[in-house]
Amino acid sequence: MHTAVIILGNAVWIPRCSDDCIGADRGALITAKNNIRMKAAIGDFDSVTDEEFALISEWADEVIRLNPIKDDTDSEAAVRFALERGYDHILLCSELSGRADHTVVNLRLIGQMPGILELCDSQNHVSAYQKGVYRISKGNMKYISLFAEEACVTFEQVSYPLYERHLTYRDLYTVSNEIIGKEAILTVHEGTVLVIQSNDIKKTS
Repeated sequence: MHTAVIILGNAVWIPRCSDDCIGADRGALITAKNNIRMKAAIGDFDSVTDEEFALISEWADEVIRLNPIKDDTDSEAAVRFALERGYDHILLCSELSGRADHTVVNLRLIGQMPGILELCDSQNHVSAYQKGVYRISKGNMKYISLFAEEACVTFEQVSYPLYERHLTYRDLYTVSNEIIGKEAILTVHEGTVLVIQSNDIKKTS
């Protein structure tokens, strides 16, 4: 598996790993400020200063400056770039508490690329699954939720199991389930299922 980690502009958590990093617009600045080398920095960079752009350029092997007048978001452009470069697994680092429109775009991108694109932030991990049987590790996440435009699923080893249940976009009761033990078993009989694993915000004293 050839993995790329794409850092978006509102990321507050960056995984320390050996995978190739790509900074998307201000995400490239965040990555550079964390002294992490990037395979590429991509974006219109209209919100960074000349000094910040120089720092980005210093930490990126390649800088791709986009026209600010474009039809897609910086995250879409970065994902497309990664796919063109041969990456078959892409991890987006972006806070879901940021701009709602960008969140919707990123979630839809994940739904369009099951098995390839995932998203993580300080509280959530989002992935998508098509027809097949999957073991989903609980890890350090308390909750697990399923969403689908239209799908049929069996969901086992969770507090509220489902058996050959047909789901549509109208079904919201599949939120805030919990994995019993170390992993859940998800069987997707038909369709595509978006899986969100999450934690509550930790209270600070």
